[in-house]
Amino acid sequence: MGMIHALWVQLRLTWRLIRDPRVPIWSKAIPVLTLAYILSPVDLIPDVIIGLGQLDDLALLMGSMRLFEAVSPDDVVAEHRAALESGNTPPEIVEGKAKRQ
Repeated sequence: MGMIHALWVQLRLTWRLIRDPRVPIWSKAIPVLTLAYILSPVDLIPDVIIGLGQLDDLALLMGSMRLFEAVSPDDVVAEHRAALESGNTPPEIVEGKAKRQ
């Protein structure tokens, strides 16, 4: 269950970072292009063994989310991670700055 929870938190963090205007647009391309690859019919590792192909897609998705987090501004990542850990709702984004309601 810990792995599923970690995946859920990482997905939520990635979604929040994609929506934040303080994160550069070029870095937002990382998870978007990864998702496009996963959904495309092109597959570099053929799904010969059922389940193995899905595991490589999951590993690629997790790696891209971690890379996206690494290239995003540290202060923005820390702010969103702290909000997720405390259970706060997403801050309202106004003119490139996060504001708490």
